[in-house]
Amino acid sequence: MAIILVNVYFRMDTDADTIKLVPCIDSKKKEERILARRGRIEKRNRNAKNQGKPKDKNEEKKEEDKDTAKSRHQIEMSRQRIEKLRYDGTELVTNVGVAAMAREDARKVGEEDLNKVRQEKLEAEIKASMERFEEITKRWDSANGLKIPQHLGEMMMSQRDLIDSMIAEKDKIIQEFQLELKAKDDQYVKDLKKQAEDVDLIVERMNAQIKNLMKAYREELTKIDQAFESERMEMLDKHRKDWNSLSKQRSDNEIHYLEEGENRVENFANQLEHLRVQDAEEYNMVKIKLETDVQVLEQQLQAMRATYQLNSEKLDYNFTVLKKREEENTITKSQQKRKKYRLRLCVDTTA
Repeated sequence: MAIILVNVYFRMDTDADTIKLVPCIDSKKKEERILARRGRIEKRNRNAKNQGKPKDKNEEKKEEDKDTAKSRHQIEMSRQRIEKLRYDGTELVTNVGVAAMAREDARKVGEEDLNKVRQEKLEAEIKASMERFEEITKRWDSANGLKIPQHLGEMMMSQRDLIDSMIAEKDKIIQEFQLELKAKDDQYVKDLKKQAEDVDLIVERMNAQIKNLMKAYREELTKIDQAFESERMEMLDKHRKDWNSLSKQRSDNEIHYLEEGENRVENFANQLEHLRVQDAEEYNMVKIKLETDVQVLEQQLQAMRATYQLNSEKLDYNFTVLKKREEENTITKSQQKRKKYRLRLCVDTTA
């Protein structure tokens, strides 16, 4: 008999690690049926939560990295190639400028040396000219003591030779500077031609670099597109297989749930009929009890109304008595005030 009661009122829960008895919805007790329904709802929510639980972020990241490894590798290789081409092209273009700057630095260094030599030569010439000028000036002073015209003429010729030699030295220096100036003009023209050649070379190398970069960009974009297309096809195949597997699983689950639902519907229909009969009996009992309670409450209501009427009359009477007493107290208070006033007048008059 105990075994029959267990099968009727309880069922075995085998989802847990240990087998235990839980309330069944077929129980005749209302509390056990409520507990059984509550347990079924909690179990359903727990299963749905476990099924919808997201994967670990690290696992998702590993799967995503694995799926996109080929495209990321191709992008990195393309980036390295483009960077190398850009670096090599930039170095090739800037080498012309670096060489021009090196030539300019060498020219400036040579120009400084030449300026230093030229300055030393000018200082030496100025010093020599000053010495000759002082010598000529001294001879002019000594010419004042000469009385013989022949001596004076010889001195004049000697002075002219000194002056001519000094002028010749200055002309020689001027001629050297003019030659250097002409050489500088020629060098300037050559530098302009060299700069034009450098600019043309830079433009030529820049155009070649642009063509190479554009060609490399097209090639790398093609490779990246191919890598993405390959990944796309692999992911499509993978997702198609997953989709087919999930579709088959869903179809099997639907068939299983359909059969299970039909069994539950039949079971629920039987339970519903049983509950309808049981609830009808309980309804009749509750109805009789409530009608009895209504009659009792109506009697209590009548008694309360009578008590309320009596209390209301008592309160009206007490209110009337209190109002009369208040009027009497008001009159007494007024009399006392007048008496107090007269007494105060008497005291003031006596004083």
